[in-house]
Amino acid sequence: MSTVNTVLGPVDTADLGFTLSHEHVGTNAAGLRHTYPEIIDRPALKEQAVAAFKEAYAEGVRTMFEVSTFDLGRDIELIREVSQESGINIIAATGNHLAVPRPFGDVPPSVIAKMYVREIEEGIEGTGIKAGIIKVASDRGGVTQPQEVVLRAAALTHNQTGIPISTHTWSPDRVGDQQVRILEEEGVD
Repeated sequence: MSTVNTVLGPVDTADLGFTLSHEHVGTNAAGLRHTYPEIIDRPALKEQAVAAFKEAYAEGVRTMFEVSTFDLGRDIELIREVSQESGINIIAATGNHLAVPRPFGDVPPSVIAKMYVREIEEGIEGTGIKAGIIKVASDRGGVTQPQEVVLRAAALTHNQTGIPISTHTWSPDRVGDQQVRILEEEGVD
């Protein structure tokens, strides 16, 4: 029996049903909801998200990968509430989006991987809610140096935990090819 981490706990993969692979409950900016909470109407956002997810459930969707990372303003408690109230299994992400925090380019991938592994094995932001996917991103112009560090960290995390990696890429520049090369160099198959 194989399971996946959802925001409500482990779920047997045989019970996931129809799954959407790239969704967002709501995105903003890292730290915004803590620093300027008046900017975000959280009750309205929750109401809108629950309604949309209930509609998706009625159409047969049973699981969604919620790929908002901390730098996209991930609100892990909101994600859990939406899952509870909509009935949809939501799989949360660790990792990073395009705007990699500046210090990440100056530390080894192993340091970042430890943070990702913590979110998978212990939980996100002290909640006990465990990530079930690793999100990484690159865009126009190719993989930047900080993004390469994050890709290598994601690979190390995958190799240690077995958790899958989801990538955001820019197809006209064939950025996905660069991502695959880096992931393969780190032993991801």
